[in-house]
Amino acid sequence: MNSLFTPNVSFLVAFLAGLFSFISPCVFPLIPSYLSYISGLSVKELTGDEEASKDKPKIKFTAVKHSLMFILGFTIVFVLLGVFSSAVGSLLHSIWLMRIAGIFIIIMGLFVLGAFNKIKFLSFMNADANINIKNKPLGLIGSVLVGVVFAAAWTPCIGPILASILFIASTMHNTTAGAELLFVYAMGLAVPFFISSVSLNLFLSAFKKIRPFIKTISVISGVILIAVGILIFFNYLSIISLYFGNAFHYNIPYNG
Repeated sequence: MNSLFTPNVSFLVAFLAGLFSFISPCVFPLIPSYLSYISGLSVKELTGDEEASKDKPKIKFTAVKHSLMFILGFTIVFVLLGVFSSAVGSLLHSIWLMRIAGIFIIIMGLFVLGAFNKIKFLSFMNADANINIKNKPLGLIGSVLVGVVFAAAWTPCIGPILASILFIASTMHNTTAGAELLFVYAMGLAVPFFISSVSLNLFLSAFKKIRPFIKTISVISGVILIAVGILIFFNYLSIISLYFGNAFHYNIPYNG
């Protein structure tokens, strides 16, 4: 059985997919707003630009703890989606499921590349992940609930990437592996979000540098999805994962 501590190409793809989702044009620019919303602090306080921010340790602690609860919220949703996808895949165990998954992921890669931008009924997948909750529940539990809601709000925006990871989960035929895969995907989103909560100034600085390349990053993510789709279609992804897993275990010194 796959392990989070064993090199696995699928897990690497999932983590990169999470990072690409974070840097997507409809999520990346809104991160300061998310942090401000869940923590109840202004962007100026988070960046230390106000006199009220003299109590920096307290402000940073508030931002970090709420961001962790927010991360917990969307991680729960994604892991449950992974369990569901792999459970459905186990019921439909067939080489044709792998073929369908591969074709679907290739199509999603083409979508990310903009091949279907002129199709109006698919325009919702380019929508911004805006904040639509007027009154956030108070406290840490409230931040968890907002994370759950935002997981759904992000879905149209990051739909092609998330759907591709869910299709990979469906080919695993193992609910534990599906949960692990989507957990890794969530961590791809969570790590940069957490870093942003620790230092919003660092995020804003990175944003200025990365912003001109967001379109290029989207193209790279689309190309990766197409490549993964081709590998899954021909069942090469599992073969590559098995190869790396065996190589990893082979190189571990035995202390028996």
